[in-house]
Amino acid sequence: MQQETKRVKKRPGKKVHSMVTVHASEKAAEIRARFGPEIDYATVVQLLGDRRYTRYPVEIRFVSEGIEPGMFALTEPASENPDDGYVMNIHPFFEDRPDALPALILYQTVLVNYGDIATANDAEIFGAGVLGMERDDYYDLIVRLTDSLWS
Repeated sequence: MQQETKRVKKRPGKKVHSMVTVHASEKAAEIRARFGPEIDYATVVQLLGDRRYTRYPVEIRFVSEGIEPGMFALTEPASENPDDGYVMNIHPFFEDRPDALPALILYQTVLVNYGDIATANDAEIFGAGVLGMERDDYYDLIVRLTDSLWS
């Protein structure tokens, strides 16, 4: 008699999350193909206003309120209704750093596009893809920028 092997069901969250990662990577490639190779602050602001690339409206503010040590920004919904958009609070340390802002804003943009299911992994894949960087190099850049704020 042959023993029947039970199939292990995958958790739905894993499948959904892998779809988020794939989508973030595809959108990054699409953005880079359209706007690259030099993605500057003005380009990123343009992306935030384009619903093909940023799901909801985003207001950027340079304020430190609510930003915890070790972080560079805090992105939150403007209200209970996502259609009202998001507020991306970036520490004022970076306000006069247009060279740093694209990487920082792109990292936070995954929260706008994917909400709470977005992970640091997704943010790194998206940001690195848009900027044409290796993921590890992008991660190192984010860490250096964040450390420069808190050092």
